[in-house]
Amino acid sequence: MLGETAPSTLVRRSWPCESVRRLAISRSGGGGSLVPRSPVPDSRPAMARRPPPVARFPGLAVLSGLAGPAMAAPADIASTLVGLAWLGLGLALGLAAAFVACWWVLRARVAPRSGWGPFALTALVALPVLAWLGPRAPVPSLLLVLALVAWGLWLVNRLSRRVRALLDERDHAKAEAKRAQLNSERDALTGIYNRGALRQRLERLAEETWQDGRPLSLLYFDIDLFKLINDSLGHAVGDECLKAVAAVVGSELRGGDVLGRLGGEEFAVVLPGAKRIHAIAVAERIRQAVQNQCRVVGEEVVELTVSLGAAEFLGPQESMDALMDRADRAMYQAKDSGRNMVVADPGTPGPRG
Repeated sequence: MLGETAPSTLVRRSWPCESVRRLAISRSGGGGSLVPRSPVPDSRPAMARRPPPVARFPGLAVLSGLAGPAMAAPADIASTLVGLAWLGLGLALGLAAAFVACWWVLRARVAPRSGWGPFALTALVALPVLAWLGPRAPVPSLLLVLALVAWGLWLVNRLSRRVRALLDERDHAKAEAKRAQLNSERDALTGIYNRGALRQRLERLAEETWQDGRPLSLLYFDIDLFKLINDSLGHAVGDECLKAVAAVVGSELRGGDVLGRLGGEEFAVVLPGAKRIHAIAVAERIRQAVQNQCRVVGEEVVELTVSLGAAEFLGPQESMDALMDRADRAMYQAKDSGRNMVVADPGTPGPRG
């Protein structure tokens, strides 16, 4: 129709008045004002993006991880201390057992000077004490056990020093005994074997060599005209001559030969393993060595010479006295024949049966 307007193509949504009122009230926070307010931003996305305090501070993570065990730490420490106390007490009991063993071995000399008895008794008493006191007071228990162990170690140190002193005394006594034996066997002037020691070694070597199937010979010799040297030059020069002859003869012998002084100016040499002919060769070497090396003794010209007699051991049927007598007679035969020579007894052992 003319004069009428066409309806608009826009479609408008109609809201009931009550709905509009409720919407306004809800947005205004419950008030009745319809004045628009700025929207409150939602903080939940920002908080979701923000890291937690533990992540921002790593130390808090460590502390939080230790928080649980830390609460139980005192109990663990107490049990550890009690365990250490028992371990120390076991060491103390072991020391006490060692003291008992040492006393049993060295009771004659060590026990009167050692305090192991009170220590062992204290270690035994500590067993029930630790069983009762350990769970209740672990720290004092550990300190008591440590004191007990220190006491035992001190006793060990004192005992070791005492044992070391005993060993030193024993070694000193053995050295003194050996020195006394050597002094009793040695000639005081020349330092070689005396008559008694030479006789003992001659008997032993004669038995050993015969059992081994080896020969043995004996040399006797003395310094020619020695009394004249003593009378003309004095005993001091005579003593120097004896020492010089002993040193020269000793340098001409083998390792197993035995040199001794029989008394005065007389000497003897035991030659294990030497037959009569070998003894003669050794005697001749000794004679030449003395003649060549003992011309001057000290500041005196003496020109020493020796006369030697040799004898071979005949076997078990011959006594040592008989062997020594044959060597002595051969020596005097050399002296009677002009001195400065070697004479050998003709006797030799027969074939063994």
